[in-house]
Amino acid sequence: MSSTGQWLTPEEKQNVLRWLQQFRFSSPIRKLSRDLSDGVLVAEMLHQIFPRLVELHNYTKGFAPSRKLDNWDTLNRKVFKKLEIELTPDVLQAIVGQQDGAVEAVLMEIMIKVQRIMANQ
Repeated sequence: MSSTGQWLTPEEKQNVLRWLQQFRFSSPIRKLSRDLSDGVLVAEMLHQIFPRLVELHNYTKGFAPSRKLDNWDTLNRKVFKKLEIELTPDVLQAIVGQQDGAVEAVLMEIMIKVQRIMANQ
């Protein structure tokens, strides 16, 4: 996703949605593109997987695009870099702008990376 910009097939999207069901979130997810656009729930999810890697106090809920971008930039620098995931500015803009399929594609990339890490432990 970070370099290809391709969105997911319906089957891939279903896999991501099933994977998300295992996590506890501070607020319900009703619409992925909207509810995950500020990055806070993604940080919560990653904190559950890698508690030492994600410090939740670094992420603040918000509606302003600048707040959302700040959260995603923090994820990019502090978390994704260590997971060898790089989100381009275009991808970040698509997520913050709630473009259909953008956040799902990033979640798929995270899911694949997490599964690989867990398989190698």
